[in-house]
Amino acid sequence: MSKTYINPVTKERATILETSAQTHGSYTYIEVELQPGGSNPVHYHQFFTEQFEPVSGALGVHYLGKEMLLEPGSIFKVPIMDHHRFYNPGDEPIIFRAKLEPGQPGFENFMAALFGLVSDGKTFGKNQIPFNPFYAIILLKWGDTQVDNILFRLFKPLLELLYTLSRKLGYEKKLLHKYIHR
Repeated sequence: MSKTYINPVTKERATILETSAQTHGSYTYIEVELQPGGSNPVHYHQFFTEQFEPVSGALGVHYLGKEMLLEPGSIFKVPIMDHHRFYNPGDEPIIFRAKLEPGQPGFENFMAALFGLVSDGKTFGKNQIPFNPFYAIILLKWGDTQVDNILFRLFKPLLELLYTLSRKLGYEKKLLHKYIHR
C-alpha cells in the first residue's frame, strides 16, 4: 500500500511506492512529482545510495559539481558520500523515481514529518526549516541529509548531542505520533 505526501508550499508530491519494511530492508522506492523550478540544496548521504529514474520530463541532477540532464528511461545512481542535488529545469511538472539502498525507514519518516510540518505551517524559508529546532535536528538525522559547509561540519558533533537530547525530551515521539503513527 503506497502512501502519498503533498507539500502545500512547493506543490511537490511524494509517494512511497515500496517501504523498507516491504522490501525487507533492501531499498525504499519513492515517486516524486516536482514542479518547475523545484529543487533541493546540494547534499550527500552517509548511509544510502540514491538512484534517480525520470518517468516523465527531464530531471536535472547536479553531481560532484557537474550538471546532468536525465531523460525518461535513463538511470543514475549517486554513491554514498557524493555531493548531489536534483531539480526540475523545465516549465512543466516532472515525475521521477528514487531508489534508496539500503532501505531507509528514517527517510520515510523524514518525508512524512517534513511534509506534515509544512502543511501545519510549522516551517520557514525556502528549505522549509521547522520553527522548532529540535524537530529540525530530528529531521536531519532521519533524512541522513548532510550539507558540506564549514558551519555544518563545526556543529555536527553538537547536532548528535542535540539529537539525543531531543529524544530524551520526547520530541521524536511527538513527531512520530503526529505524522507517522496516526
